[in-house]
Formats: sequence, C-alpha cells, structure tokens
Amino acid sequence: MAEKDIRGTDISAPLDRIELAGKEYPLRFDLACMRVAEDVYEIQYGRSDNFAQILKSLGAGKLGAVMAILYGALLSGIAAEKKEPMPWDEYAEKFRLTSVPSVRELLMEKLTDALPRAEGDAGNPPQTGET
Repeated sequence: MAEKDIRGTDISAPLDRIELAGKEYPLRFDLACMRVAEDVYEIQYGRSDNFAQILKSLGAGKLGAVMAILYGALLSGIAAEKKEPMPWDEYAEKFRLTSVPSVRELLMEKLTDALPRAEGDAGNPPQTGET
C-alpha cells in the first residue's frame, strides 16, 4: 500500500473513519460501542472490565483498549449504514495502529517524548582510543 501524505491533518479532529486493509469504514461512538468494547474484553481477553476501566486502560495507552473501543465503534458505524458486521478475527487481522488517521505522527511524537534524554556526554561515549 502506498504511503499517504497526511501533513497538515488535524490530529485533534473527531475520529469518524478507520482504514482496514485499504478500505475505509465508518466509526460511531455510542452506547452500543461501549457495550461491544466490554464484550470484547470478556470474550477475547477473558477479563470482565466495565467501560470505565477500559477507558482507564485507554488512557494508559493499552493496545487492547484501543482495539476494543475502535471495534465497538466500527460495529456501530457499520450497523448505522445497514451493512454486514465484521467478525473480530477479521478486524484483528486487518487492524494496524496506522489504521487510525494521523496516528503515525502522534505515536512518533509520544515515543520521542518517552525516550530518555542524554545528560552531558553520557549519550555519546568516547570512541575506542579516545580519552
């Protein structure tokens, strides 16, 4: 798949679409989305977390929470358009973090912020033979 130029994209814009395997799907964040996310946690992850706990995991950057919430939003979006639902296994196979618009830049920013900062020359040890 060709890389998309997404410079100038507003990463704070509302998320209303997701791209899976080159095809765009609608997202809808509603009560059904929350219920599906709870079901994903129970059925796929074997955990009985409520939506508030899932949101806490989302805030901690847990991939499982991201996938569960977006899957719930995907099913709600597809249902709103009266289309056939996508099974979890198909979604999990097609899902990539880059499926979410502008996430690549956001991830790079957060990863860069998380890297330890070098103090003085600690980040550049002397080469062999140097003192």
